[in-house]
Amino acid sequence: MIVSSVFQPKQQRSQDTQRKLMDALSFFLKDRFFEHISIKDLAEHAGVSVGTFYRRFKDKESLLPLLYQDFGNDLANWIDELDKRDYISLEQAISVMSVELHQFLIDKKSVFRTLHLNSRLYSEILESDKAVDRKVVYRRMSNIFLRFQTEITHSDKSKAAGVAVFMMITSLLDKVIYPKLTPAISCDLDAAEFTHELPRVLIGYLSK
Repeated sequence: MIVSSVFQPKQQRSQDTQRKLMDALSFFLKDRFFEHISIKDLAEHAGVSVGTFYRRFKDKESLLPLLYQDFGNDLANWIDELDKRDYISLEQAISVMSVELHQFLIDKKSVFRTLHLNSRLYSEILESDKAVDRKVVYRRMSNIFLRFQTEITHSDKSKAAGVAVFMMITSLLDKVIYPKLTPAISCDLDAAEFTHELPRVLIGYLSK
């Protein structure tokens, strides 16, 4: 049973151990599925005993809220960088965000897959991160588009920007994480090609 919130140890030694275990998890996720990583693997890579692991966590799944929190921090830093940029047009904003999102998903592919699948098995993961509100992140993405309200002709500009963000995230997610499964296989373009084609669809929706 996964805990509903992230436990933050008070002692520095415990914090260091927790960080080492999370670094070990990130290391193994680069080339393994979460379900193929053992607690022994994590402990050995972190330089701690299996007993030390079990003194802090009930099972491997108990690491998922911490992984979700780390991913949330990375997501917040990602949108911070996008927010700082100056864009000259709606087309440029959408194109840049599409490329940057594609790269972010590529970089975090194994983590995203792990969270995407396990959050459907353990929905409490989605309530475990109290620091980063995903809705706020997505709203900030929409707000980048809304900088160019004069170019958005949809009657409800805010709603349209939100739909565009949803379409961008879900379609790129499928293309990057599940390229050989439906619905990704309905389009013959690979993820990189699709990334450059997608802005045309979104610009058409927002500005025509």
